Amino acid sequence: MKTLYFTAIAALALSACSMSGVKTEAPGPASQATGLVTAPSRITDERILADRRTIDTLQQRLRVLNEAGVALSNYPFAKAQCWLDTAKTQYHENDRTGYIEESLTESARIIKALEADKTAKVGFETPLVARSTRLRDDLWAQLSALKAQESTLSCTARTVACAEVRLVRAGHAEEQTGWRAAVAHVQMAEDGVRSAGTQAAACKPADAALVARSAPAPVPVAAAVVPVVQTITKETYIILADTLFQFDKSGRGDMLPGGLQRLATVAERLKAYQSIQTLTVQGHTDRLGSDAYNDPLSQNRAATVRAYFESLGVKVDKIEAVGRGKREPVTTTCSNSLPRAELIQCLQPDRRVAIEITGVVK
Repeated sequence: MKTLYFTAIAALALSACSMSGVKTEAPGPASQATGLVTAPSRITDERILADRRTIDTLQQRLRVLNEAGVALSNYPFAKAQCWLDTAKTQYHENDRTGYIEESLTESARIIKALEADKTAKVGFETPLVARSTRLRDDLWAQLSALKAQESTLSCTARTVACAEVRLVRAGHAEEQTGWRAAVAHVQMAEDGVRSAGTQAAACKPADAALVARSAPAPVPVAAAVVPVVQTITKETYIILADTLFQFDKSGRGDMLPGGLQRLATVAERLKAYQSIQTLTVQGHTDRLGSDAYNDPLSQNRAATVRAYFESLGVKVDKIEAVGRGKREPVTTTCSNSLPRAELIQCLQPDRRVAIEITGVVK
């Protein structure tokens, strides 16, 4: 009965998509390259399970590459993971436009190249899969510039790669259902560009000290006295709550290793400020549950992150912790008709912690 129930739900969801006017197209050779079945036939439990096995296999191949020494900071590795992540998200939204297949093709192509040569320079191009519209040339240009900085790419690889894929996802949303659906993805790409710029500025290549020691000493010259103008910097970091906390948890003991590492990186950046005017930690939840449940959860998570920053030696007169609950979602296309597990996955971007800083960098 349970199997028949989920099959019926999946069929209804797919039927709703076709009735809503969302454009669909038969996927091309992507399905053959990845082993994924053609999108229109993704309506039975057997097909869905087969596709999930394909996705899981690609994830396992990435894990093997990492264990074999390909660093998480390797740009091609990061790009393969970002393509895989976007395919997973769209899979949970029952996308039948070819976006899933073509994204997985890109991930599989990069993985295959890295398996043949761990130093392969692959994945630096970012195709507009599934007829996605190209949006925000200014962001593309900034990401290209960051990607061209080889001395700092190890520090920015993951952020740059995922921001590029996020722009493709924005273009796909715009092409399918209009600009309003693309806004949240564009905003996350903007956040990615800002974060990558910060990471590049703070990056210290391993040979920097050696270069400094070998460089000739500068010749002192008389300089005119120039008044120092302090520029106020504003930065925002978005961290998914699912990487920070166990599901539905908010305490210090519930924090996950990956989230702790990310917070430690942000804390190091905060210590690079000469002065911090405001530092706000905002907790957000998805739309599931009541305000009476979500408001305290988001507030407690923000307070836990604040306490963790303080334990790392971040010295600020006041770190404000605010719980926004479910009032400021970024997702727009997660249907309530999805099975609960898939709906939770689809709403993942809403469950986040935003860290906003204004101040003067040293």
